[in-house]
Amino acid sequence: MKTALAPMFADRNLKLLSWVGHNILGNRDGLVLSDPRNKASKVHSKDQVIARIVGYPLQTHTSIEYIESLDDLKTAWDHVHFQGFLGVRMTLQFTWQGCDSALAAPLVIDLARLALFSQRRGETGVLKHLACFFKSPMGVEEHDFFRQFAMLEDYVRRCR
Repeated sequence: MKTALAPMFADRNLKLLSWVGHNILGNRDGLVLSDPRNKASKVHSKDQVIARIVGYPLQTHTSIEYIESLDDLKTAWDHVHFQGFLGVRMTLQFTWQGCDSALAAPLVIDLARLALFSQRRGETGVLKHLACFFKSPMGVEEHDFFRQFAMLEDYVRRCR
């Protein structure tokens, strides 16, 4: 959500002031993130991506909590504080709920098919054109989802 919404704020010249996100999830992903080291790494990547996209520092806070009873479900609540025209301060809040496996499965299938395609073309190493599939893609400084997706589209056009 952050890599998709932050570019919209930047492109509309709406200054982000703060972005707070609270996440609760179950399953193995939640259990892994209940380890303080794993959680710290995930929180760091979630918090730093917004400033990289908009080009300036802002206050961020992300919490992630493992709730065993949720099983494969996750819920996220985000509070986005921003400044608009004439300095008017506004807030965007949203809550979304999803099934982790149903969200990830089509992405994993597409990623595997695209990686196999690249392998058959003799490509090795970091596949930068697949950046849109990752929160912190290797070898790519671009974090705007739409620009990352354009990299994939350019790759597909060149391969035709």
